[in-house]
Amino acid sequence: MIIVYFVIGVFFASIISYSAVREAYRNRKIETDVESLQQEAKRIQNENDNLSKTIAFLETPQYQEKTAKQKLNMQKPDENVIVVKPGMEQPKIVTSPENNEKKFLPEIPNYVKWLNFFFKYN
Repeated sequence: MIIVYFVIGVFFASIISYSAVREAYRNRKIETDVESLQQEAKRIQNENDNLSKTIAFLETPQYQEKTAKQKLNMQKPDENVIVVKPGMEQPKIVTSPENNEKKFLPEIPNYVKWLNFFFKYN
């Protein structure tokens, strides 16, 4: 008779421990889901903050003025616009293959550079 009680006790203990392990696994899974959702909520909140900052910047008069100047070619009534072309190229180094000496191209005088800057449209 003791053996029957022992077997029944082991059976109930195994059922209870199995249920406890299942519940612990379920709780752990719920906790990881909650953590991942909290991280996603933080990420979305950061994106919302960035977007609201971007929207606030886009609504500023400085941005609107800059956009009007760049895209619409507009200017203020009392403003003078100067178009600046890219600078001239730097002197190139020429290497001769037979003696491996580096030679600089002749230096252009400053007055020629200024004349080219204002009057040359290449």
